Amino acid sequence: MKHLRLIALFLAYSLSPIANHLFAEQITMDLTTATDFNGNPITYSQSYGAGYYDLTHVWEQTYNDADSCRQILVNDGVFRLSHLPSEMSYGGMSWEGFTLSTVAQDTANVFGCVAKGGLTGVGTPYIIGYYSEWVSSSLGYSSNIVQFNEEYYPEYVYICQNSNTMEGITNGVFNARPFTGEDTLSLIIQALDTAMRPTATTIYHLAVNGEKNDCWIQVPLTSLGRTTCLSFSMTTTDMGDWGANTPLYFAMDALTVNTEPLTALPNINNPLSTTSHLKIIRDGLMLLLHNGELYTMDGRKVH
Repeated sequence: MKHLRLIALFLAYSLSPIANHLFAEQITMDLTTATDFNGNPITYSQSYGAGYYDLTHVWEQTYNDADSCRQILVNDGVFRLSHLPSEMSYGGMSWEGFTLSTVAQDTANVFGCVAKGGLTGVGTPYIIGYYSEWVSSSLGYSSNIVQFNEEYYPEYVYICQNSNTMEGITNGVFNARPFTGEDTLSLIIQALDTAMRPTATTIYHLAVNGEKNDCWIQVPLTSLGRTTCLSFSMTTTDMGDWGANTPLYFAMDALTVNTEPLTALPNINNPLSTTSHLKIIRDGLMLLLHNGELYTMDGRKVH
């Protein structure tokens, strides 16, 4: 019995690095859990506004600058989305940061996206981000901030073109002109430290080289490293005397973070790809050997 206990202890010790990695927690933003800062569930307007700013099927408190509406909490506060960081709606006429939408039409509405719904289908919740150059300049950091309840490793986020932005870069709207093949619209995603200073940056182009985002696209975030805060900002080549002419809106869904760093094995999600990697059984676990490194069967590097 003593020998069996020693063997069990040895196996537990030798497996612990792999086990810790395998049980890393992945957390994906679930918008059905969204509340305001006081815990009141997000409700969607049934009839409000018209035209570009029709708020039907949008968070009812989008233009509310009360303290309880300054942040949208998701997954019991794991994710905290900035809303109206300027603290001023000018009597319900202005907003910036993030809001939630279930708009199911692509009609150039600032609260819509070209996919007509979130990742789970038409009319399902998604996030609309409005990047305010003026508010961001006043704050010293972006109007669009996602804070975490602790440090995580961002893994990916899905991004889609906003309906009004698509109208602007395609046909022109207000001061915006249609894009040419020389124009670029970019979403800049940064990890921030506790002083709101960027520590790492990744860029996704919503329009570049004559191509425009027209569906949900997964944007990898693993290069940003460990952080408690993400910043989202936008740049455009269509600029005027007072800043961007292009409407600076974007849609977002399924932001996903992990408690452990991820190093993905290329193309591991393709069932055929595992045939090109050597399979190894170590301590009772099936692993893959690729370029001298060990990976789990789901493509995660074993540290």
